[in-house]
Amino acid sequence: MKQLKKFKPAFWDHRDVAGKHPQTSFNFRRKWKLLVLFTSFMALLPLFVMTLVDFSLTRRVIEDEVKSSMSKILNAAISSISFSADLKKSALNYIVHSDPGKDNDIFVVNENGTLLTTSFYYGKSGTPNAVNTKLFKEMAGIEKDVALNKKPVITGYARIKDSSLILVLTKCEEELTDLWLKPRLKLVGYLAISIMLILLSIMGTSTYLVRRIHSADRKRSEALHHAEYAKKLASIGRLASGVAHEINNPLAIINQKTGLIIDLLTMKKKLSSVERIVPLANDVLDTVKRCGTITRRLLDFARHMEPSIESVDIREVVGQVLAFLEKEAERRRITISIDIKDTIPNFECDKGSLQQIFLNLIENAFAAMEDGGLLTVAIKFKTKEELTITVSDNGIGISNEDIDKIFEPFYSSKNDHWGTGLGLSITYGLVKEINGDIRVKSRVGKGTRFTITLPLKNVEEN
Repeated sequence: MKQLKKFKPAFWDHRDVAGKHPQTSFNFRRKWKLLVLFTSFMALLPLFVMTLVDFSLTRRVIEDEVKSSMSKILNAAISSISFSADLKKSALNYIVHSDPGKDNDIFVVNENGTLLTTSFYYGKSGTPNAVNTKLFKEMAGIEKDVALNKKPVITGYARIKDSSLILVLTKCEEELTDLWLKPRLKLVGYLAISIMLILLSIMGTSTYLVRRIHSADRKRSEALHHAEYAKKLASIGRLASGVAHEINNPLAIINQKTGLIIDLLTMKKKLSSVERIVPLANDVLDTVKRCGTITRRLLDFARHMEPSIESVDIREVVGQVLAFLEKEAERRRITISIDIKDTIPNFECDKGSLQQIFLNLIENAFAAMEDGGLLTVAIKFKTKEELTITVSDNGIGISNEDIDKIFEPFYSSKNDHWGTGLGLSITYGLVKEINGDIRVKSRVGKGTRFTITLPLKNVEEN
């Protein structure tokens, strides 16, 4: 077994290192098997057909040669017998001195099928009805029959002129089979060697091709995997700049309140100063909690860099993403409308993928809208086992020429240089990795709507 493992190609037990779910990876083993089977079938089919045709034609030719030989023997025998005055005596004398060959038989019967001479296949002289007289339809002919010993034979007959006697020559069919089968066995040997060489060539070529495809796919997967992480890190960097701006205000409050507390403590006042310190301290604590909430959002987003399946509250996911972008929405006067049904339960999914999907789609919508736009996020049941997530905007829209290309890697309709063209491509891959589906509809000047369908797995009842 260890020696066989040396011949096992690298793609045989392939798992997509960049994929998050095994079922989304390419099944290279299946591709290799299909390639080998299809190519082998197409390569070997003509070979088998020609072999069968050769067997059939060879058998037919040999049968015709045997029948022709038997006809010549019978004609020669009838000719020599017919010149004799005593036909019966002449026929018997011919049979006694003739040599029909190994496993062959020559004898005389009358019209009733009674043997007039001893037969190797049909019995002793005088045996009545030994031969089926239905065989003797013409003056002469060759027919297939089964002898009394159950052996299949080829029977040639000729009526002796001006008598009721019939000269019969039989050949064992096994002898005929040997004539065409033995040479064909050599052909079978060559056929087996040819098949082995063809199969080895096909398997070698298929293994080489699939190995190259596997190598290219591995590089593609790793590149997209790195691009996905780069996009995630870029999102974290962008969010971090927003978080820094958001934390500046609480830090200013902390600085101000702490300065007042220090001033009150250094002024050496009595109890009245303590009464003023407590509210200031509470303000500091509240502001610290606010900073903690902001940083936790960022840490929670960054924590889901690695894929993990967990129970997800989709309302919480949408809220976390929008919390990072609310300052930008306020600055650009973008109205955000949220419509999430309360009956939607928690379900198992990759939370990090969901966060990245919502973030990419909402950022894409922000980029498509001018100041004062409208963003709508709606989540509802499609069926009992599926959710429909809709992210729509009233931005510039996507042209019909571009809409079929937006999920392609590195395709970007942005005219500036900051668009990488990876956002929607990564979004498409993430949706597929969590067994979902994503579709887009858009009208230029009217807006764009992305619709995601997600399966509900291991639902938790609320």
